[in-house]
Amino acid sequence: MKLDLLFEEFYPHPPDAVWRALTDPAALATWMMPNDFEPQVGRRFSFKREATPPNTRGTIECEVLAIEPPARMVWSWLSTDEGAPNRVEFRLEPVTGGTRLILTYTGETDPYTVSRVTAGWPQRLAQLRVTLNESQ
Repeated sequence: MKLDLLFEEFYPHPPDAVWRALTDPAALATWMMPNDFEPQVGRRFSFKREATPPNTRGTIECEVLAIEPPARMVWSWLSTDEGAPNRVEFRLEPVTGGTRLILTYTGETDPYTVSRVTAGWPQRLAQLRVTLNESQ
């Protein structure tokens, strides 16, 4: 099943603050999951799941495909036991009063993963808002 999701959020924080929350491993762990992320192209990293949903691994295997501080970052994203990695892209745009974050999640997956991803990213982006607010 083809997956092409777009999420857009406004954060009342400067782009550099949002960028830090996306690229600092400790900050990333607070709004996403524990990880061994490093912001460099070609870096393979993983997220450790707190609970493992059916048909998924205990970890999400990723790779940094592109990074353009402080405006754009692309990851590969493999969360199921089968298939090719999906793609996650973060774009930051400075806007009056803060930053617009545009997240796209694209690839091929099964219907179960579609529903989980469709519900999961908005929750993660809401948690990013909490993380940003707490870091002030």
